[in-house]
Amino acid sequence: MVRYLNVGGHNWGAENLDGYGISYIVIAVVYSILFYAACLFLWLHRDHPVVKMRKMNLVLLSVGILHVYLFMVFMVYPLNGAFPCGVEFWTMSLYLPIGVGLFQAQNQQLLLVSREQNQLIQTAEMFKPLYQGRGPGIGGPRYWQFRLKIWWRSVGTQGKYEGFVFVGIVIQFLVSLVIYCISRKFNGYGVVSQHTTPGMCRRGWEWAPSIVWQFMWNFFFGPYLIWKIRMIRDIYHWRLQTILAIVAGIPGTPLWLAGVYTNSFAPVNKYWVPAMWFVPGLVTMEVITLVFPIVHIFKRKKAVRETTQALADFDMKKLSSDPTTTESVTTRSTGKRGKMYSMESLDECLNYNYDGLQVYASCMELNGENIIFLVKVLNFQESWFTTFLKAHDFGKSRMVMFRTALSIYVTLVNAETASYPINIESPIYAKLESVFGTATSLVASKRDSSSPTTPISAVSPWDEPAELTLTESKHDAYPMQAMSSPPTRPSSSNDSSEHIISFDGPADDHDPLASFGVPTEFDEHVFDAAFKSIKYMVWTETWQRYMQWKRSSASVV
Repeated sequence: MVRYLNVGGHNWGAENLDGYGISYIVIAVVYSILFYAACLFLWLHRDHPVVKMRKMNLVLLSVGILHVYLFMVFMVYPLNGAFPCGVEFWTMSLYLPIGVGLFQAQNQQLLLVSREQNQLIQTAEMFKPLYQGRGPGIGGPRYWQFRLKIWWRSVGTQGKYEGFVFVGIVIQFLVSLVIYCISRKFNGYGVVSQHTTPGMCRRGWEWAPSIVWQFMWNFFFGPYLIWKIRMIRDIYHWRLQTILAIVAGIPGTPLWLAGVYTNSFAPVNKYWVPAMWFVPGLVTMEVITLVFPIVHIFKRKKAVRETTQALADFDMKKLSSDPTTTESVTTRSTGKRGKMYSMESLDECLNYNYDGLQVYASCMELNGENIIFLVKVLNFQESWFTTFLKAHDFGKSRMVMFRTALSIYVTLVNAETASYPINIESPIYAKLESVFGTATSLVASKRDSSSPTTPISAVSPWDEPAELTLTESKHDAYPMQAMSSPPTRPSSSNDSSEHIISFDGPADDHDPLASFGVPTEFDEHVFDAAFKSIKYMVWTETWQRYMQWKRSSASVV
């Protein structure tokens, strides 16, 4: 038989361990096991490209805090309120708004990534500066004001947004602390309200500020974000995930207000406490936030297996059949994966007409840095031979090429300076770090702290999205529909190439590499391993999807 909640205020009443209460416990425990298993899976795959772009540490922190609140709400009926009113106040005032605030911050990631990827096409190469750590001691107010200024200049848009969220969390805590101290409902030294029964303690104006953040997110910031991402067409269904997470939380706030401040919900509150109205939305937010990337991880692993099997089958046929009758991997069927396009077709695209692939990778797959890296390395290798053919000074020519390579490393490879570093294996990265690490520290740390490099992420996330347009191109290397070419890249006074590659005129006294000696390990093959790794990943994934997308778009037209 179902028993009502303790009308005396839930202060250490008898536990509701009937069938209804036990069902709450079972659901909460089973769901929590699945929840933390999903969190662990994503954390173990945090370096996976699909997960890495989502800032998984912030994602897990936000849903983790929300889940603590969610679990405590599940336990309200079984425990029959076996906790003081003050504990419930702090749970409601901290876990819910902080969790929603952090969730709001991570939900901006799609918009920011899309904007920054678009900037990769339009903006000349940029990098994030490295700032030296502070010296010994804690410093005075002016020192910390200076450090805050440096942080603000160096951090990207996402970091600034997280900074605003942190300020909001501090304000939320201070407001809750003031309310707790001045209200007689929670203590004996308050100055407002009246001492009341534990049951009536759960009602009153003191609880309203705890859902302000939830209300603002669901009815103002969330819908505005939906409007801003309306033009994004990513292949990961990230936009759909963001929309569902926002819409799912909309009903909770008005229903909670009705449950707390109206008497008409009293019969419902006996079995379904007001805070339970947040549960459907919070569960939906958690599930879609964790399940969407997990599904794409498995889809990507499946695609890799199919590609590997297709290549193995092709090699076996090539070895066991007559060469004149062997099928090409570009024309044979590969099961569910369908037609695979050859590596030679990718080479042709990178060498002659990569604009459409660049736009597709940046705007739909959100990994345009891979295409930029491949093209820059190809240009570097081509320039190597032309530079030394015309060289009159071998040492100077070698330094020219080192600076060109350093520009590629700083803007696209180094994890600390690149806005979107390419995803390469650790041994390859370590080898490149041994060649360019010292020079990177000199170049990236040399910027004047009052005028640091503007990172690519400094683009405002509230600009109108640029709509992808498809145009017919007579000169397209592939006789299908092509994306529009990316706009020309404007020069910038903060362009890192001005500080890394410029060699016009006499040596600059402020040149950080003026007295730097080129490492002996540096040669034209310095990027070969990284190039091979990225090229294979682009060929098996991005290139296949791009060509299939072009073919399907052409068939529709």
